[in-house]
Amino acid sequence: MYKNALKEDLIRVVEDLDGTVESTDTIAKLKTKIENSSTFESDPDFVKTLIKNCIDERVSRNERDLEKQKIELAKLELAQLEKEVELQTAKNEALSLNPAAKVEEKQFETNIENMIKSIKTLSLPVPTRSENFNLFFQSLERAFLTKKINDEYKSEILINLLGERAHNVLLYIKKEELNDYEKLKSTVLREFQLTPRECLNSFKNAVKSSGETYIQFAARLTANFQYYCSLRKVNSFESLCDLLISDKLFETLNKETATHIGIREAEDWFRPIDLAKECDIYISSRSGSRKETPIACGYTEDPFKNRPRNYKPKIKDNYPQYLERQNKNCYICGDSSHYARDCEKRFKPKESHIHNRKNANSLKVKSEKQNSDEFAQLQYVNIFVENQPVTALIDLGCQIPVLNSSLISVNKPSEEITLSSCFGEQRMVAVKPINISLTQRSPSLSVRTAISPTLTAEFIIHPSVYTEIKKLSHAKSDVLLNESESSLGAYAYPNSVFFANVIENSSYDLSHVKNFNIRNDLSSLII
Repeated sequence: MYKNALKEDLIRVVEDLDGTVESTDTIAKLKTKIENSSTFESDPDFVKTLIKNCIDERVSRNERDLEKQKIELAKLELAQLEKEVELQTAKNEALSLNPAAKVEEKQFETNIENMIKSIKTLSLPVPTRSENFNLFFQSLERAFLTKKINDEYKSEILINLLGERAHNVLLYIKKEELNDYEKLKSTVLREFQLTPRECLNSFKNAVKSSGETYIQFAARLTANFQYYCSLRKVNSFESLCDLLISDKLFETLNKETATHIGIREAEDWFRPIDLAKECDIYISSRSGSRKETPIACGYTEDPFKNRPRNYKPKIKDNYPQYLERQNKNCYICGDSSHYARDCEKRFKPKESHIHNRKNANSLKVKSEKQNSDEFAQLQYVNIFVENQPVTALIDLGCQIPVLNSSLISVNKPSEEITLSSCFGEQRMVAVKPINISLTQRSPSLSVRTAISPTLTAEFIIHPSVYTEIKKLSHAKSDVLLNESESSLGAYAYPNSVFFANVIENSSYDLSHVKNFNIRNDLSSLII
């Protein structure tokens, strides 16, 4: 019933129902008055229709007002366009009568562009380091004097030269400062310039660049020092002397005192006497004593920056010297002609040690594999991988067999792992089960093998893998031997012991079998 109803709609309904409306009535009170009225109790549908009609009438009235406003706005825009057309027509008529005005306007724009190009040529580029902004402004003002640029164009040229760096300045600069070159310059310097203390440290730590001549270096030092003096507002010889003394005194302060003085100075600087008073007051108030740990190389200065490579610290001459020892006898042999460091008996064993040596337990360690070929050389074996002959390297530190990818094709690997060499190199490789056997006819062993494209050897296996394929091969040989014994009968039985021994020792020499027929049968089984 009250959907989309405003307070003015409810007030109108209450008035239509012969009710009284007070200025302090809220929407809730108005609803209560409507619902408590006699008309609502007798005919609620009529009241609902009345509320709806009030809402619809208000909405339609607002729409009509909005349309009227749009029509009036369109009329104003049309009138503005007519005025612009009239103005442009008048301007065209004036240009037709005086064509020189148009030429002067184009020439003015061309002159501004030419001035910017010439000033950019005569001045230094916009610096990337804050300490070089003073040089930039010196060259810029020299170019202004050379080209005789009017003051009204200087700000525009400066903003054009700064480019993107002027964005931050333009955000908070005032409108009256935008056309004043001096105010714009001070704003730019306040944004980018160094503090006087940082400017002094930059001057002291200045180093000649690789592509810079000494004349350029001297000019840069001169400009930096003059800029520092201008920041300190030094205009006379006496003030320059006071500044040098104050800077020297400031370098002797420790970090805490220097920080305190820097805060107290703000943008100004203390004269030597005033600086000394401030230091004494701060030190006495802090600890009650005037003792202080000075900074030998100055505050914020790196003592190791300009130190040469072959630097050796100087030993102070006032160190206490050790007194000459009166007793010069050697404490090993007791002779007074030499010291113990030159004694011949210094490295000789004592006689008591020599006599007691036979009673001491001793142990002599000897390694049999240290000079053997097995320790000095890598062990290679010939095996078969997927019925292909391969020379494998036996590596005790190998955790998984690794096969060269050129010996086998991997279409779709079942999984991938990360191989890590002893030198820390890691590589993601595929893993695939590979059949390995000792010979081409012996049983194969399926081993989970990594396939590496960067392996220099053909195959790397662990000794345990090689032992397993040897066991499989020996087991088949034993089975073949048993079958041969059953076919040969009792006559071949006495020689089976020799064949078993041959298989265990991996030797195929059958010269010890004297029977010619048995030897031929055994050789055919081995092949």
